[in-house]
Amino acid sequence: MLSRGDAVVYKCRGLYKVEDIGTLDFSFVDNSKQYYTLQSVEDAGDKAYVPAEDETNIRRPVSRDEALALIRRMPDIEALHVRNEKFREQEYKDCIADYCPESWVKVLKTTYKRTKSRGSITSLDRKYQMLLEHALYSEFAFALGIPTGEMQKFIAEHVDEAEEQEA
Repeated sequence: MLSRGDAVVYKCRGLYKVEDIGTLDFSFVDNSKQYYTLQSVEDAGDKAYVPAEDETNIRRPVSRDEALALIRRMPDIEALHVRNEKFREQEYKDCIADYCPESWVKVLKTTYKRTKSRGSITSLDRKYQMLLEHALYSEFAFALGIPTGEMQKFIAEHVDEAEEQEA
């Protein structure tokens, strides 16, 4: 059970704080159910309402140690091998359905690799790249106490270090 003020990751949408727990006063919801009211940490206009008994779409953010360990493992995480272009988006969705940061890295590596080999980015890859970079960077920024805008550089530096140590 979460408490007011707890930080959570909601789906692939980034970091949120539990603002309230209780019933909602909307005509289209079950007034007997308890909901978490989630407030985006980065966007004051972004709120989400999640049934308290269904925590499948929310989880606690990774710890500092987990974030650093995942960053160090990034060079070893494999990109997806999409067999059929018609099903690319479904493969991306299936991979990130667990809302696990390591899965996000797999899809990101796939989009980066495709963009590099094609010389340009597709709209589908751009969509998932933006979504997952935001989700990953906001969670890691929270775990590491670093501004979100500095995460890309931080990750690049630590990935380079990890690769140098392996060489």
